[in-house]
Amino acid sequence: MRPDVLVYELSEDFLSGESLAARLGVSRVAVHKRIKKLRQDGYPIESGPLGYRFVPGAPAPRPLAQRYRGGLLAETFYFGKVASTQDVLRELALAGAPEGSLVVAETQEAGRGRRGRQWLSPSGGLYFSLLLRPQFPITTLPLVSLAAGAALARATGVGGLKWPNDLLAPDGRKLAGVLTEAELLGEEVRYLILGVGLNFEPPSLETAAGLAEFSQRERVEVLARFLAAFEKLYAALPEAGPALEAWTANDYTTGREVSITTPAGVVRGVAAALESDGSLLVISSKGKKHRVSAGEVELIGGFG
Repeated sequence: MRPDVLVYELSEDFLSGESLAARLGVSRVAVHKRIKKLRQDGYPIESGPLGYRFVPGAPAPRPLAQRYRGGLLAETFYFGKVASTQDVLRELALAGAPEGSLVVAETQEAGRGRRGRQWLSPSGGLYFSLLLRPQFPITTLPLVSLAAGAALARATGVGGLKWPNDLLAPDGRKLAGVLTEAELLGEEVRYLILGVGLNFEPPSLETAAGLAEFSQRERVEVLARFLAAFEKLYAALPEAGPALEAWTANDYTTGREVSITTPAGVVRGVAAALESDGSLLVISSKGKKHRVSAGEVELIGGFG
């Protein structure tokens, strides 16, 4: 599954139909028809006297390549509409796609968060999945999730992190979520798919926020900044220090009362510290210590 080659030719600058036709070896009429089809498929394409372009800020391949020049990105697959970027990237991974393959979509019809929850993905948000093929032990995987959350906080410059990787607005509403799905072979990680959903305009949920409420950063800028920040943290693994330090710098969790739903039951207490393996140390009202490696966190009490 690959986008139309025309997707890789368009940028934020207008290109004439004649120029695009010459590049692709087709007629101007064919270009016009393909542009029309791309719009129908959900791509944000503008037309004018000077030709065609992506709406400025769209997370398309050329605009992204102009802003991010690091070594992590291998190829960008940009779609107008998919069921889920995670599912598309999984197919690519199974077909042998290299680390750094990136799937971006304008909308998802079946976007999902942790535990299979639906992730609303209306047009105008930032939805992407990044393929990783790590060479470190399975025990390091939680740190990838923390690194992704920290990179997202850096990229947006807004809010803070609810353990392990939810990005919250300053008032506690959810701005973004990170989903990691790994394919394991024994004790080896065959591949890891890192998915991110970031709201730009507030969704129709009282508990959700949009980045546009707090920042004027464009989607492609946020994506480029995420890749740059994540690349550095990912390269340092399995050393935990850089990821833990970056996460702690954007911490909205420790020091607060929390209720965590885990596979073994509910843990309630004060989130005391982030451990070196990425787990969360919680101390109950009776002084009992719990090290939680996975669970759904609820922060108790309001935000100032």
